[in-house]
Amino acid sequence: MTRTAGRVAGFGVLALMAVTAIAAAQTPEEYQKRREAVRAKMEVGGVLIVRSPALAGEPFKQDDTLYYLTGIEEPMTALILRGPQPAPQLPEGVTLPPGVRLGPPPETLFVMPPAAPSPAVGAPPAPAPALERPGFEQVRSYQDLQAALDAVLMGAGPGGPASAAGAPAGGPVVYLDYARSRRLSDPLTADEQWLKSARDRGLSFTIRSAAALVRDLRRVKSAAEIENVRMAMTITSAAQREAMRAAAPGMYEYQLQSIIEHVFSVNGARRAAFSTIVGSGPNGIILHWSENSRQTRPGDMVVMDVGAEYARYAADITRTIPISGRFTPRQKAIYETVLRANEAAIEMIAPGVNMRDISAKVNEMLGQGLIALGLITDVKDLRKYYTHGLSHGVGLAVHDVNAAVLEPGVILTIEPGLYVREEDMGVRIEDTVLVTATGREVLSASVPKKVAEVEALMKENGIDYSRYLVNRK
Repeated sequence: MTRTAGRVAGFGVLALMAVTAIAAAQTPEEYQKRREAVRAKMEVGGVLIVRSPALAGEPFKQDDTLYYLTGIEEPMTALILRGPQPAPQLPEGVTLPPGVRLGPPPETLFVMPPAAPSPAVGAPPAPAPALERPGFEQVRSYQDLQAALDAVLMGAGPGGPASAAGAPAGGPVVYLDYARSRRLSDPLTADEQWLKSARDRGLSFTIRSAAALVRDLRRVKSAAEIENVRMAMTITSAAQREAMRAAAPGMYEYQLQSIIEHVFSVNGARRAAFSTIVGSGPNGIILHWSENSRQTRPGDMVVMDVGAEYARYAADITRTIPISGRFTPRQKAIYETVLRANEAAIEMIAPGVNMRDISAKVNEMLGQGLIALGLITDVKDLRKYYTHGLSHGVGLAVHDVNAAVLEPGVILTIEPGLYVREEDMGVRIEDTVLVTATGREVLSASVPKKVAEVEALMKENGIDYSRYLVNRK
């Protein structure tokens, strides 16, 4: 079939997916177990503080650490967790009855209270709505947060509860990620002023990252997390296939982007997990090209690195296609060098495998492939054409926690690539893979990557973007 800009729209599979896209529920009990696991890792007397990001005029997205521990996607939310507490100072011979606890609760959630309903004329004011969230015993108004934060640091002072027997020398650890000024000449941020004020009062504490404390727990995904990543991958796979069908010389990169993101949105993925990358010709060499402004030309290779976000979980798939629908012999030779490395790396994925071994295998294969292509004469020159790492974790973030040694429940990418500047050609092939108890599951397997399969899909009818073009004189 002749490839032209005019294509026939095909929405059947998209409509079907829109019906079946249902988020996998993570229960309050699952979030509660995560908080318990975090508390068990904290220093004695330590306190973890995580807060929503400040509203900045963009669609709100919850802090990853806070969402992981609460499942709450509301702005103006905060969580205070307390680690194992120091032994209380009790009079000699006095013991606490079983189940009795001194001091503040182990966890407190802060949320914005809903607006109270307006009472009828002459009626007494309605009581304030109760602050309740599943899985939390202690829920307070976000308006009380600053006082609670002050109490955390005040408790770190001499004689405070956090300085009791068993607490670390030098004061407790406060796990907190806070806004920092970038230069010495910049004014202190509000968080820096708050911490400085506490230290100026003689309060002693150590700041550590809250995200770093939680990071290791995020490496292995739960069953519900895996299902949400799987749905994000299913939607992204459909978008990649539709872009392949629609691609034709003369399209702008942003037109391919619009088709990809249209498939995202009609399937319930209301935003991309990262800026969509459509790099044609020389732009395919730029790893994070997202301007997507170039008009494609016959003979271009096009790198499409895309991912939907579904129920807060990310997908990531890259395919490289010939815009004219068929690979030239040279394009095919470079492409299949990358493809062989991609497939060999995926075959190595299994529990207990060290990612360094997989990367070493890919480096050797790409190096030997570049020699065969006449681009280098020594494998030590590999980095001239392979300019990034092989893999990263995928989950709540598209660049999620990495695993040095693989285990069941880890989700990661495999994305070798070659970037031949002198030929205006970039080739990257990226799959996202789940490590299972017996090996692996390729979550992006439905997107063609073998040469014949890519060429066959590109002959199919796709979305006719030309129907929406406005004539401009």
